[in-house]
Amino acid sequence: MLIHELVSSKILPAMRGILAHKLSSAGISQRKIANYLEVTQPMISKILRKPLEEYYAGLAKLGLSRDFIEHYVNILVEIAISEDYERFISTTFTVVNQLALRAICGTRKDLIQLCITGVFRDPEIEYYKGLLFTVLTIRGLEKLIPEVGSNLAYAPRTPKSVSDIIGLTGRIIKIAGGVTFYGEPAYGGSRHVARVLLMATKSNPKLKFCFNVKCAKRVKNTLAEMGMHVVDTGPHLREDDFWVSIEKALLEKPQVVCDFGGLGLEPVAYIFAESFHQLESYLKNIVGGIHEP
Repeated sequence: MLIHELVSSKILPAMRGILAHKLSSAGISQRKIANYLEVTQPMISKILRKPLEEYYAGLAKLGLSRDFIEHYVNILVEIAISEDYERFISTTFTVVNQLALRAICGTRKDLIQLCITGVFRDPEIEYYKGLLFTVLTIRGLEKLIPEVGSNLAYAPRTPKSVSDIIGLTGRIIKIAGGVTFYGEPAYGGSRHVARVLLMATKSNPKLKFCFNVKCAKRVKNTLAEMGMHVVDTGPHLREDDFWVSIEKALLEKPQVVCDFGGLGLEPVAYIFAESFHQLESYLKNIVGGIHEP
């Protein structure tokens, strides 16, 4: 069976069924679901009459585990809830192709070279790129960027190492009139911020995001006004002391760790979030707070 045949006859119908059930459970109307899944509203009603488990069972026959599928489904549901139609469509395309490649590679030994090199983009990286550009469009974000630069760390699943976390190989930096970035998104791309997130997930496995901003007085005051759970660390005499104090602070499951730096270290605040929308809201509120007279 060719990949496009597998997609059209097996994977796409099952994914439509799962997404229809998940989006309906999230409170999205059948009219909107039909728009996202590019079918008619009566078709959505028909899809929902079929039990959710039957759709999962169909994909299981292709060698696609429920955990593997649900991870991508949760990403798509989050995008749909944010009402970003264009990103939903583009991410759905990469996810469906990724599922097809996984299914094909499990049965076609003659395609081993294709399966090793891959021809489709990693949907996690594509998802990260969309989030990154959303962060960069936050008005006034440059006010939060430390001199050392910022990074966005994202853990698609509970990480076991820094290599499981996506980040920029470079940094987000200030420029005249705003912010930009250099480097590429990659697993293990960020070493410092990703390591902080990795340590944070040991105490709170629900965390998926970490973003570092400057730990200035106005930022701290705004965090306090927002009612955020902030834990302070530092200043430090050595870099090793930094990691010891960060690890201890994270045991308290804070939303923010504000580190006062030290010898060779700039004061930086690490903001943690369970979802991108939560992180985006935090950043916008902080920017808004420090601009108030």
